[in-house]
Amino acid sequence: MTGPIIAVTVWRRALATGLGAQTDLYTLGGEYADSVQAAGGIPLLVPDVVEPDAAALLGRVDGLLLSGGQDVAQGARDSTERALLAEAQRIGMPVFGICRGLQIVNVHRGGTLVDDLPHTQDHPAVGNGEERLSRHRIVDAAGWVADSLPADGIVNSIHHQAIDRLGAGLAVAARADDGTIEAVAGTDTSRFLRAVQWHPEKMPGVDGRAHATRLLAPFIAAADAYRRRTASIPPRKEFV
Repeated sequence: MTGPIIAVTVWRRALATGLGAQTDLYTLGGEYADSVQAAGGIPLLVPDVVEPDAAALLGRVDGLLLSGGQDVAQGARDSTERALLAEAQRIGMPVFGICRGLQIVNVHRGGTLVDDLPHTQDHPAVGNGEERLSRHRIVDAAGWVADSLPADGIVNSIHHQAIDRLGAGLAVAARADDGTIEAVAGTDTSRFLRAVQWHPEKMPGVDGRAHATRLLAPFIAAADAYRRRTASIPPRKEFV
């Protein structure tokens, strides 16, 4: 049997092409798909959808990964991800969020965000290039976070929004040294919901890739278990 199919949300933006003009594209860093595959899943990139289509889309996959990129408050993408998240939670589908994905989860649960973090060594200004090199230590980590981290406990900082007031039904699972919430999990243990503020898929080198695999493996396992639980439902239609 092949691995579970994981819906991965994407970023819609205008980018220059070889034809010398900007084109409207859906984009996603290839490392997301690589990380899902390394952990045993099959990535399926999903574009913006209208709310009524969320149920039909998730009826054909086994897990939902809310990716990073862009601030929250981005119109169609916010609507898409919140509709997918609501449906996934309704049907008990496993969900994992990365960076923006954590923020969407929090806002969806009634929480609030810090719109622009004070610039610190842990969280430098995004957009000046420094954040690509920035690293900070994870502290106060729950077991599922601690078990995944590199030996030095250091992860990256590529964001300027963060959780302010925690949403309902969420528990803090890790923080940065400066107190920023870096991971959350759902308090309802019957529904797999985890999210992290850093980008595990962008961690460099063999150790970084191993960290991403360790972090995502329980999510992929939960998606596989979800697939097996719902196997009595009529088979999903094949894509054509």
